[in-house]
Amino acid sequence: MKVLSANSEVFKEEEVMIDSHISFGPYVKFLKEKAAKTSDARAAYYQKIVKQFEGNPALLGPIAGADDLSAYQEYLDLIIATIFPVTVDMDKDIYGIGVPHKFAIFYYSDLFKKLFAANGDKLLAVPEGISVEKVKRDKLEWLYKLLLEKVYGFPMDYQNEIIHHVTLPESNGLKKYVKLHIDARFVDVKVKGEIPNLKYDNICQQHFSLETLQEILPLRNFALEGFVIWTIQDVTKDEVQNTMKNLILNMHDGNEQQTYRRMEEELESLIQQEDVSVHIVPIPKINGKYVLECELCESGVMLGVINNGKQQQQLFQQLLEHLMLQKDPLLIPEVTDATLLSYPFLRYLPLKGIRSYLMAPIWYEGQLLGIVEIASSQVNKVTAETIGRAYPAHPQVMMLLTRGADIVNNRIVQVIKEQFTALQPSVEWKFTDAAWHYLHTPKEERKDIGNISFEDVYPLYGAVDIRNSSTERSNAIHEDLREQLLLIGETLDYIGNAIYLPLLEELKFKNDELITGITSGMLSEDELRTNNYLDEEIGPLFRHLHDSHPELQSVLERYFSVVDTSEGHILHHRQEYEDSLAKINEKINKYLDREKENIQHSFPCYFEKYRTDGVEYNIYIGQAIAQNRKFDMLYLRNLRLWQLSSMAEIAKMTNKLKDTLKVPLQTTQLILVHSNPIDISFRQDERRFDVEGAYNIRYEIMKKRIDKVHIRQTGKRLTQPGTISIVYAYAKEMEEYLKYVTFLQNKGVLSSEVEMLDLEDLQGVSGLRALRVKVNMD
Repeated sequence: MKVLSANSEVFKEEEVMIDSHISFGPYVKFLKEKAAKTSDARAAYYQKIVKQFEGNPALLGPIAGADDLSAYQEYLDLIIATIFPVTVDMDKDIYGIGVPHKFAIFYYSDLFKKLFAANGDKLLAVPEGISVEKVKRDKLEWLYKLLLEKVYGFPMDYQNEIIHHVTLPESNGLKKYVKLHIDARFVDVKVKGEIPNLKYDNICQQHFSLETLQEILPLRNFALEGFVIWTIQDVTKDEVQNTMKNLILNMHDGNEQQTYRRMEEELESLIQQEDVSVHIVPIPKINGKYVLECELCESGVMLGVINNGKQQQQLFQQLLEHLMLQKDPLLIPEVTDATLLSYPFLRYLPLKGIRSYLMAPIWYEGQLLGIVEIASSQVNKVTAETIGRAYPAHPQVMMLLTRGADIVNNRIVQVIKEQFTALQPSVEWKFTDAAWHYLHTPKEERKDIGNISFEDVYPLYGAVDIRNSSTERSNAIHEDLREQLLLIGETLDYIGNAIYLPLLEELKFKNDELITGITSGMLSEDELRTNNYLDEEIGPLFRHLHDSHPELQSVLERYFSVVDTSEGHILHHRQEYEDSLAKINEKINKYLDREKENIQHSFPCYFEKYRTDGVEYNIYIGQAIAQNRKFDMLYLRNLRLWQLSSMAEIAKMTNKLKDTLKVPLQTTQLILVHSNPIDISFRQDERRFDVEGAYNIRYEIMKKRIDKVHIRQTGKRLTQPGTISIVYAYAKEMEEYLKYVTFLQNKGVLSSEVEMLDLEDLQGVSGLRALRVKVNMD
């Protein structure tokens, strides 16, 4: 049998460090000792083998030039017969006999050669994923442990079992995990020259390094004779399960897709069948209803319908109907037309080249967690045996899907917290403390969880409003109504010429009256009367005429094609207005969401925004907000400067956006300055913070009433497009903001013109003034 060796260049230096030769002497000595200790029939058998080897004394010493040991085949067969049990199979088991400390194997099973010999002639010495340097160091460590054990009699722990994965030959990438063990019991160490006297305590208990051992025990003073036994065990099942557990433990929001794909690869390794693919599709349950995560099902066979969400949902509903009736796995050894008739949710299998298929639902406590698909392009490739091979991973797949469901629920909770409640990270700690103390209060002593409040915090208020939003909305409504009434007039004229119906004249008269009313100016009661006319008179009449008079269908279908099918009204002017408004608000919201995260870096603050026609926000900052940081007024000044510069940025953004809008809406920017700290508490009924105390209520009144405030004695609105209005009550507030304005003017953010304005008195509030500054749109 030809000796298989590794790349001589890679390990050339390491393998010439010590002389190493094949010899059967240690093996013969081992058998003699066994025969002396054994009194049954085995002793005679061992003695017979010993006698045969001793009949050829050359075998008991180093065998020179051992590149091919075919001449010693009969002796190798005796060794194999005694070392490996009779149940060992050359085709299925992985083993070999090699030269000590060398990657050279002179006797090996067929499967060993397939797995570890590149092109059948070179040994793969370096496992995949392990560096050459690590392999070299492991070899050297193993060698010194052998020397210490054989020469000095020190008890050694080799730890020489290495687990790595190999790709099966002719399997299109299918991998298997194997564990390698090297047995050195048939190796003798020969000492050349003098060696130092070593004590076990000094060497082993003090953990001498390899470098130290190389200095005190040079390898040139030793030689190896004998052979080592390589045994390789298939540990794919155990390693796949261990890998799966690690994947589940490391799964988090952001790597789910990668984790599911890795789990599928591990399941394919466990099944060990060529041309078999595995797909895991989670099916979370939201509000008692099973839903489909489209991103995670795209790789699936059944539901992975690319770019067709409607069809995907249809297949999903058909699948759920099946699973509610049949909870067991669905195994289809051969996909046929009859299969598709019986199971319509599998209609796309043939288009994807799937010829045999398994769909296994994963249930836990009566709830569906997801499905596992196993598919192949070959008939009868997926069988009951495939299910048996995959079944050991069932607990891990269940854990994976449970973990995935938890991540989905946590993500939903996070969105709710961010979008619908007030529990931001900056204040959540206080709610957590309150909840902890509540839970650790004896049940009989528990009362309401109490009021969550923050005292002496500084408020900042800002509002970005849509200029003349009510007027623009009203204009859009009137334009839609006028357009629809004109179309109704044309339609009534056509119908009157086609059929005899005197009532049409009365409707035409009312229609003309309504058009005149819209043109001259429409009141709210006129708008209500027009809508009633459209809903209660025109809509039913036109539908009846469409069904009863075929000759009128073409003109009436033209009318119905223009009006909204659900409302029965023309809405496109209103839709253009709403789209323009939404586009502005989306831009502002995205900007503020990004900035909300950025401003937390300087000092934690509570940031709450809500939508009106535009966007308003409240910010609270102070010592009570920060749990573990010391507050200083510089953080408040920093936030005020940010507020002013961010308003300028919003004004520029919305101004650029104006040209892309169907309705060219403009925004106004307003800031309210309030220097005195206030107290806020959480209102459970509204799920938001509100101010406390009679004095602090004045601040809330100011916020609600300044949005439409006028400049004293002019009747003109304070807020104007392209400007930032800063409302204040005290001169020191004005002086502080003037510093920020000057700074931003110097940077070119604001223009040089600053207006100092007195404001009209408001109900309950008087003495307010304002700074108004233009934003440099260039």
